[in-house]
Amino acid sequence: MDSQKTKTLGIVLILFLLLLFYKCPIQSVTGLPCPGCNMKTSLYYLLHLNINKSLYYHALLIPTLILFVVCIVNYKNEQRVKGILIVWCILMIVYYMYRMIVYFPDSPMIYSKNNLIYLIFRHV
Repeated sequence: MDSQKTKTLGIVLILFLLLLFYKCPIQSVTGLPCPGCNMKTSLYYLLHLNINKSLYYHALLIPTLILFVVCIVNYKNEQRVKGILIVWCILMIVYYMYRMIVYFPDSPMIYSKNNLIYLIFRHV
């Protein structure tokens, strides 16, 4: 496998793992939800076949999973994978802005006081 293709596949895998199985570093530092926040909750409800709740917590989970599979299948076509990732990033940013305007600071886009900046500045 070509080195560049391996890197591209690695980036796709890391993004997938970060969004689904890792505690959000953005929310841990700032308290603000990130574009991928609530994907784990959405995945939980999707696995329990509760589609409405899954879509409520993160409507782009299902497209993200589909695009992940498409990237894996097309790992040899670097341009296609790059295009898919660009479209996915744009969709995530647009959806994030929508959620921040419509939902923040209410569920599912809540502000977490359990963050580094809040802990530092509450003593100042």
